[in-house]
Amino acid sequence: MSNLLKNILLGFTFVCVIVLLVFCIQLIVLNRGGEPSGPGPAISGGQQGDENPDREGEGEEDPDGEGEQGTNGNVQSTPRPPAQGTRHELMVTLDSVLVIYARDELFDFEEREIDWWFNYKGGGNATLEISYILITAQGVVAHAESFLNNYTGGTEAFFVGEDLIVSSEISGYHVTAVHGGGMYEAWIHTLPSSDLALVFVINYENNQQRDALYEVLSTLDMLIAGDFGTQGEPSQTNGD
Repeated sequence: MSNLLKNILLGFTFVCVIVLLVFCIQLIVLNRGGEPSGPGPAISGGQQGDENPDREGEGEEDPDGEGEQGTNGNVQSTPRPPAQGTRHELMVTLDSVLVIYARDELFDFEEREIDWWFNYKGGGNATLEISYILITAQGVVAHAESFLNNYTGGTEAFFVGEDLIVSSEISGYHVTAVHGGGMYEAWIHTLPSSDLALVFVINYENNQQRDALYEVLSTLDMLIAGDFGTQGEPSQTNGD
């Protein structure tokens, strides 16, 4: 082979190598330039989806403040309704007065020597009785568990525990029983520095009667000596 042909083949080979190197370099540059743009938006979009649409509504609170439990544990406590009806002041000790409201169109009030009665007059048999019991060495819980036997003739009662009397400011040991087609509920409220306790007993036959009785119980307030005015009357700033 002549020297001229060898030089031509060598030159052609050299050109092909250069073209191949340039092609490879361009391919590498294109690949490197395209990689960052792919994952970036995908990662950003995923974070926005996790933090916003998928979690929308989490941790929101009831704007009205009356919400169901998210309960309070307990369904949020029932808001205390405004007192309606006639105000009754019951002297329970020498230095404390029980204040309670009842609508005259729904209840007849009867004051006896040692107890008070609110008799429902909207139809059927329903009453609220407020009276005293003596707490013996057995303790208030034992009394609460057996107290309704006096009303039900021994029907088994269910002890709920200590809680507020409906939506009032007064607490008591709560017990319930079913007897004769009606429902009985009692709350025993212990009096400070005394062996006596104040007991609230209601009985009703339907939800309408129950709601009316609950409305009365929700107005309960206990005023102590410091809450009385100069003439012995409860201060007007306490629940009026």
